[in-house]
Amino acid sequence: MISQISQRTSELSKEYFKYSEYLNTLDIKNETKDWRLKHIRGFDYYLKNNGITLHNLTPKNVYDYMNSISNLSSRTKENRAVCIRYFLNFLFKEKIVKFDGYHVFPKIKHQVYSTIPSYYSDKEIKSLIKSVNRNDAFGKRDFAILLLLVTYGIRLKDLINLSYDNIHWNDNKIVIIQSKDQEINEFPLTEEIKYAILDYLKNERGNIKLPYIFLTNKNKQISSGELFNIVNKYFKKANINTYGKHHGAHSLRHSLSVSLLSNGIGIGDISKVLGHNQIETTKEYLRVDLQQLKKISLEVPKWEI
Repeated sequence: MISQISQRTSELSKEYFKYSEYLNTLDIKNETKDWRLKHIRGFDYYLKNNGITLHNLTPKNVYDYMNSISNLSSRTKENRAVCIRYFLNFLFKEKIVKFDGYHVFPKIKHQVYSTIPSYYSDKEIKSLIKSVNRNDAFGKRDFAILLLLVTYGIRLKDLINLSYDNIHWNDNKIVIIQSKDQEINEFPLTEEIKYAILDYLKNERGNIKLPYIFLTNKNKQISSGELFNIVNKYFKKANINTYGKHHGAHSLRHSLSVSLLSNGIGIGDISKVLGHNQIETTKEYLRVDLQQLKKISLEVPKWEI
């Protein structure tokens, strides 16, 4: 199977770029636009690689593509189908193809519980934190980052963009506008996290005139890739078994949700901590602990689009 990472921009069709320009005219978030383009990139490349133009596209070509990615997860295949349907609707409206997306995908079943999210036990999380030596280079930064991830389950992008303005020292709270939905989320600034951040700011970060709290070793805003490397580094250092599991920052968010549930915290409160607008989203995070879910009588949601 062809890796999407290796696909070059020049290999994409002109209709793909026309669709990209169309998405720019819509009142949608950049994340949504990127999501729609990401999941049609492989489809567009598949057609070109097989000598199929969008002008002579048939429904069978679409189904053949879906069969070619049968080894992917149910969630990924669902995302591809949804985004291809959007793409075909656009092409039909532009009279490039002779059928719209609903002709090919009248219904797309949503497999909510098709995969189990990765999470780690409270004991493993404690080992992860203890593995950080704050006297090492960037140890103070890494310690503060891990504490924020395991304590609040803060989203990766929100951690990357965390600035001085987000920390209300006198009120002992962290206030952020979530990048995903622009909703305000507040976290109590615990003594442990407060002093971990102060230790990093005063004794390691230096007086770099950037608004972001966490910087790279080259004094630039930290990236998602660098955050993954930081988390993965301490998983290895703590000798935590990550075989067959995700081991980046998002796995710590999952771990927090499971820990809260196992300690008797209600799903509504967990939803607030994670910054979810809908409890259904929180249920998906918690599907790893089936016995606990049964105890609080959560329904398994099923829906079609």
